[in-house]
Amino acid sequence: MLLQARGVTVRFGGIVAIDDVSLTLAKGEVLGLIGPNGAGKTTLVNVLSGFQKPVRGVVDIDGDVCTRRPARDFPRAGIVRTFQAVRLFRGLTVSENVEAAYAAKGLGRAVARRRAAGILDD
Repeated sequence: MLLQARGVTVRFGGIVAIDDVSLTLAKGEVLGLIGPNGAGKTTLVNVLSGFQKPVRGVVDIDGDVCTRRPARDFPRAGIVRTFQAVRLFRGLTVSENVEAAYAAKGLGRAVARRRAAGILDD
């Protein structure tokens, strides 16, 4: 799998969060993003995972342009992200919260339930 961003720009009002960013990542490759607060690290990760739409540029996975697709399509293509602050769903059990995480990856409910049970049994 190959993830590419080409010429990605994101603006929030008059503020340019990232400007003309391009990168290529191969399956299994690790990339670290470092920089001060406000440098655009989270914004770039949000673009690469479908949570933020750029005003310019494209993101593609294995040559398939997915820039305008909803974020829910990205896990099916193997692109997922973590968040700095975990927010559990109130009113759900631990097992149901883990199940929801698996379901967000595009797994069916029965498979998500089995995987959640398997990981929580350890």
